[in-house]
Amino acid sequence: MSYQDIKDRLLFCQCLEAVRAMQEGVIDSVGDANIGSIMGIGFPAQTGGVFQAINAYGLSAFVARSKELAAKYGEVFEPPQLLIDRAASGELFV
Repeated sequence: MSYQDIKDRLLFCQCLEAVRAMQEGVIDSVGDANIGSIMGIGFPAQTGGVFQAINAYGLSAFVARSKELAAKYGEVFEPPQLLIDRAASGELFV
């Protein structure tokens, strides 16, 4: 397994789960989710949090990479519809 795959698997699963939680109404604040991911689950602080990491990566690129990971490592990496929709519309998580 490549270093990039290891790194992406560790970060993407947390980001994708946060998007799923937002899609289901569990999370309603991007800012709270970013802070919570850093302070609560130890997401890398330099990223700005789960949603900021997605924004920085680029939503369309994040969706594409998620699909690559899903093909290799399973459906847990499938991008949620909310992420796909935002990528299509160019709307960032703010």
